[in-house]
Amino acid sequence: MFQFLAGVFHQDFESPEEALEMIRECGHIELDDTSKFIRCFLELGISDEDKNKFTEEHSWIYFPALGMTPLEWLKEIVVDLEKSVKIKKAEEKSC
Repeated sequence: MFQFLAGVFHQDFESPEEALEMIRECGHIELDDTSKFIRCFLELGISDEDKNKFTEEHSWIYFPALGMTPLEWLKEIVVDLEKSVKIKKAEEKSC
């Protein structure tokens, strides 16, 4: 999870949305793997407080500016990635 957060959501991107746009350029398999990986993290048997702290400490995101907690944000990321997987699969079928 550290690799995902620190490797994608860092200071080289102007916003989390810009980093997410880069992720969406991947194929549906990579997007699906990433969403499953995040879901595994969300379902870990550690406290939400620890998950929030880990996410906040390993990404360059100021969550108060987003108006949500790190876990709320991660849950939104998963939903977005799952939608992107469906879109990519449909695009690949039509080719």
